[in-house]
Amino acid sequence: MLEQMFLKVMDMSRMASIVIVAVLLVRMLLKRFPKYLSYLLWSVVLFRLLCPVTLESYYSPVPNLRPLFYDDTSEMNVVSPEAPSEWIDSHTDDEAGNTQKNAQVSHGEAATVQAADAQVTDIQAADAQAASVQDSLEQEPVAPFYLDGSAKVAEASWRERFILFGKYVWLTGIGIMFLYCVISAVVVRNKVSASIPLKENIYVTDEAISPFVMGIFNPKIYLPEGLGEKEQEYIIFHEKFHIRRFDHIVKPIAFAALCVHWFNPLVWIAFVFFCKDMEMSCDEAVIKRLGETVRADYSASLLALSTQRRIIGGIPVDFGEGDTKDRVKNLAAFRKTKRGVMAVLIAGVFILIICLMLTHKAAISDGNATNEDVNAEINNEINDEINIAENGEMTDTQDESDEAEPLQVSVDITDYYITHKGNPANLYHIDEDNVLWGCGENNYGQLGQGTQDYDFHEDMVKIAENVVHVDFSQRGFVIFLTEDHRLYGMGNAAGGALQQYAVMDWNNYYTKDCYVNEPYLLAVNVAYACCGRDDIVCLKEDGSVWTWGSVYYGYFIASPKKIFESAVFVTGGASHHAALLANGTVWTWGDNGYGNCGVAGFGVISEPTMVAEDVVMVWTDFAVDGYSELDAENLAMAWTGRLKYTEHDTIAEYDGWYQIFLYNTVIQKADGSYWVCGENVGTEEKVVHGREADFSAICTHEFHPVNRISEGGTGL
Repeated sequence: MLEQMFLKVMDMSRMASIVIVAVLLVRMLLKRFPKYLSYLLWSVVLFRLLCPVTLESYYSPVPNLRPLFYDDTSEMNVVSPEAPSEWIDSHTDDEAGNTQKNAQVSHGEAATVQAADAQVTDIQAADAQAASVQDSLEQEPVAPFYLDGSAKVAEASWRERFILFGKYVWLTGIGIMFLYCVISAVVVRNKVSASIPLKENIYVTDEAISPFVMGIFNPKIYLPEGLGEKEQEYIIFHEKFHIRRFDHIVKPIAFAALCVHWFNPLVWIAFVFFCKDMEMSCDEAVIKRLGETVRADYSASLLALSTQRRIIGGIPVDFGEGDTKDRVKNLAAFRKTKRGVMAVLIAGVFILIICLMLTHKAAISDGNATNEDVNAEINNEINDEINIAENGEMTDTQDESDEAEPLQVSVDITDYYITHKGNPANLYHIDEDNVLWGCGENNYGQLGQGTQDYDFHEDMVKIAENVVHVDFSQRGFVIFLTEDHRLYGMGNAAGGALQQYAVMDWNNYYTKDCYVNEPYLLAVNVAYACCGRDDIVCLKEDGSVWTWGSVYYGYFIASPKKIFESAVFVTGGASHHAALLANGTVWTWGDNGYGNCGVAGFGVISEPTMVAEDVVMVWTDFAVDGYSELDAENLAMAWTGRLKYTEHDTIAEYDGWYQIFLYNTVIQKADGSYWVCGENVGTEEKVVHGREADFSAICTHEFHPVNRISEGGTGL
């Protein structure tokens, strides 16, 4: 998660830099007007620096920039000693990396099937379909891969090294600035500990300090001794105005933003001018309240107190802080602005603040266009770029598609129901009477008996009746679909797939305390569903596709989210998912470690992306028996479904066997041909970021035909 935080902060800092430049330019235009207007403008900069959420509008002038290091925006692209790997080895069945919200679903806490039927209603409509095609990204050059009997680790790219070391430099900078604040605060408290109360929340100290405010909930004003009566009146009014305006809270927040974005020089400039505008606007408020007659005396007080020693810079609101020369010059030039003019200026400032808070949202098509219209437009663009070639890349075989009938795909979903699913840890079986049985481990309560233990149950136990489909995740949870189209789940709840938690807290991901030990109703009106590693995707009877859970530590969806309106099939596995729409397009999302999503760049694909068209079926992450190595012929057989993992009849038969997941997306085109992308495809060796270290592997995001073996390589 640290890499994601680091890259997110860098992206926020880039966007904030644009806003800072805009505010500085507008500040110059407002030079002759009250500084309160400029002070208001800095609020949008603070928002940009601290808010991780992007708000979009078609009318915003702020450009929507591509995320920095787009193809490295998941922590799986960086080998980090303390960060969990985003990648899994082909010979690893169960690895852990992140943790779930520290809520615990223990024995008896999960509802029974009967109770769940009465509790759960249909899934609520959520976000609109996310359908945008990723721009192609050039792959970084990789170091040579030596095949001399010992695989050598490939050299990481400069971007990866930057992320790997940059995150620690960033944290170090934050730590130094935070330590400075803590030490300074301690010094201040020690110096004013012997202050004498004057009145209310005002204290006098014999230290040679500039007047300041300290405290958040109970702010106190500290004054140096020896001030004259008039001078004291000005200072107290100045500091009280700070408190009334909550400057004593705003300034520490602004300093916190500076700590987070300490690497950005524009943020330092913004902080300096923010402090100046804060003090100047407060000076103007004193003159406006006490009258023009105090202007000269007030300016003299500023000059006198500017010689006092400041005991901390940055946190307290300091009367003598700032450029005294500029503040005195501003007081000399300050004139009251007419109410009408001021009203127009304030309205303009607020409009500008709202515009700068938002990021420009580019329109793909007319606002009334349907998802199908958008898909068609994207498809047409892709068709223009794809030509029939001899290099093995996926091609479009329709030269005159304008006249062709649009493809309409239909799938009998019952043909893909799973009645037998398992691995050496657990086995689930639906018998001829539609009764679901299970055996094996029960460390997460995945046998659905209302208990949780660490015994190995070799004998089958009855779980539920009227079951037509079952799927099992290597992370220790199982889902099953009943005849009345209700989807239930049980087992490991740490990844959020069982909908037990609203917020992810990765600290509990390794524990055995986050579980559901009885069937829990997840959704209704479901036609089909499949497990990812820590998430679930379901196809409802109306053709809509919904998903929830965490996808390879890349992102977390707490409650079911609709991602498509009209699909005919969904699939998933150890790393990523795919959906086949009725128009023959295939969309993928999830871990793209080997380019297996069909998208350039080896990061987590957080939004469904269209990668193919003219498709009648799609598969992801084929599982085969634990071969040490597959040759090209066996790979081709696996990709066309003729070589699969052997599902045994009893748990005892699994001894010595294990699954190997092939990180690929395989599609069958309307002409009957098979195409594949991902692991062991193509001939080019590329850097893959594994759990222990980087390594080279043959892989590509480009689709290649299965029936053609490339010369000089192991891929097809």
